[in-house]
Amino acid sequence: MEFDRPYVVSWNLTYRCNLACEHCYLDAGGKPLVSDAAFADRSELTTEQCFQVVDQLAAFAPECLTILTGGEPLLRRDILEIVRYAHGRGLWVVVGTNGVKITENLARLLQDAGVRGMSLSLDALHPAAHDGFRRVRGAWQNTVEGAEILHRAGLPFIVQTTVARHNVAELPAIASFARERLGAKVWNLYFLVPTGRGTFVSDLSPAEHDAVLAQLSAIRAAHQGTMLVNAKCAPHHVRNLLADEADTLLRTYADGAGGCPAGTHYLGIRPNGDLTPCPYLPVFGGNLKHATVTELWNTSEPFLTIRRREALEGRCGACELSHACGGCRARAWAASGSLLAEDPLCTHVPGSIPAERLIRITAPATYGQPAEQGITWDDGASARMKQVPAFVRGTVVRAVESYCRTRGIGRVTEELLAELRAKMPTPKVFGRSRPS
Repeated sequence: MEFDRPYVVSWNLTYRCNLACEHCYLDAGGKPLVSDAAFADRSELTTEQCFQVVDQLAAFAPECLTILTGGEPLLRRDILEIVRYAHGRGLWVVVGTNGVKITENLARLLQDAGVRGMSLSLDALHPAAHDGFRRVRGAWQNTVEGAEILHRAGLPFIVQTTVARHNVAELPAIASFARERLGAKVWNLYFLVPTGRGTFVSDLSPAEHDAVLAQLSAIRAAHQGTMLVNAKCAPHHVRNLLADEADTLLRTYADGAGGCPAGTHYLGIRPNGDLTPCPYLPVFGGNLKHATVTELWNTSEPFLTIRRREALEGRCGACELSHACGGCRARAWAASGSLLAEDPLCTHVPGSIPAERLIRITAPATYGQPAEQGITWDDGASARMKQVPAFVRGTVVRAVESYCRTRGIGRVTEELLAELRAKMPTPKVFGRSRPS
């Protein structure tokens, strides 16, 4: 398994926030409630320091999906400068926001600066329930209006929902609302990691979470071709995908990348520059004021430890799906203090999947590697692929070349890519970051 670079970076730019969400993993907004030392330094990198981090990412992880979030990133006065600089250095920039600050003018400015997409949080159909979860009256209305503005502006966005007791019965309706009323391209359902203020609000049992995962196939089918439906922070969802042979999402569960990507393909940056394998994991490899992204990725203890899939403990270590799942490392740490412990949310009994059901899930081809079986790419087709985010480009290339092989096509052209795009209208995916 290769760990040569991150493909997705979740960068918390600020602790400032105009909401006070009860599940916030960063303990952002208002007076800090979490006394842990990991949340004590609430300083923020300066604009110039942010530019230096961007330079490091562009050199070490070119074109990586860079999620600028918070707190509320739109509260930083230099947010447009940071976006513009990151876009200019070739990063694939998206912004995770609660939507409260979005205006017609700001949407246009973000587009002009180079933002590729946005993510918004919606946790209930009813304003009072959402506002109660977010701890600010009017939050629901502001988020919905922000989504409507983005839709009119043509700026793609994701809607993110954290499953909890107050919304577990209305998840299909929330997904439909996200697509039909708001025009979302993707609906991400998040499974809470108990860290930060989220430590105190985990109110569903593992069995209840299993029932939610079982619903996702039906929700996904209801929006096939119009909106992607994903489970986030639930790598054990691979069990459900294995049970449904027709589920094309199974192919995204690549060897080591399809499950929990923390520290293998993904990293988090705190507002003060602390680097972590996952934003929900308050365990740091060092600080970017004193070391580079490359140094910390390659040598820091948390990153090296979390990659030792062969050393996983408990049920995760014994599981036949450990390489395709690996359990949520942040949730394991929150429950036990060990980066390698079993994921307490998973109820799978190791060895219970019949051998004939197990599929060897291999890593997708990396774009740029020699084409297989004589398939070549025209210059125009190669240029078009550069418009696909680096973190999914290998999967797209693999799918295109598989299509060509089964039909005896030896050359990939722009016309062929356009034909495939028309046949398989798949919304773009902006990545993985818990709702702001």
